[in-house]
Amino acid sequence: MAVTKLALVATIMACMVISGSHGQATLSCDQVTVWLLPCVSYAVLGGNVTQLCCQGIYSLNKGYKNGDDRRSVCQCIKDRAALIPGINYKRVNQIDSLCGTKCPIKVYPNTNCSKVQ
Repeated sequence: MAVTKLALVATIMACMVISGSHGQATLSCDQVTVWLLPCVSYAVLGGNVTQLCCQGIYSLNKGYKNGDDRRSVCQCIKDRAALIPGINYKRVNQIDSLCGTKCPIKVYPNTNCSKVQ
């Protein structure tokens, strides 16, 4: 069952990589998706955060250039996370600390990304 659910999540994320980007920020939604794809299994199933997931978080944190980037990334994560069955937003928002870093964005279904600084 868990393997089937993970396969479904991976398929959905792969389809989302193919879809278009959001906004005019310097970080594309496609790039954000590639960086965070290894985090999906933890966000849905729990367990351990992988090193690849942490590397994606580090890359994302290095990629922010300005507030527009952070707002665009917020909207990207929010939109794409909403498409993942069984996603646990509490887990999503714990990943940065589990990787030993901080992320300026906390995303929930009701997050207003236009207010991200």
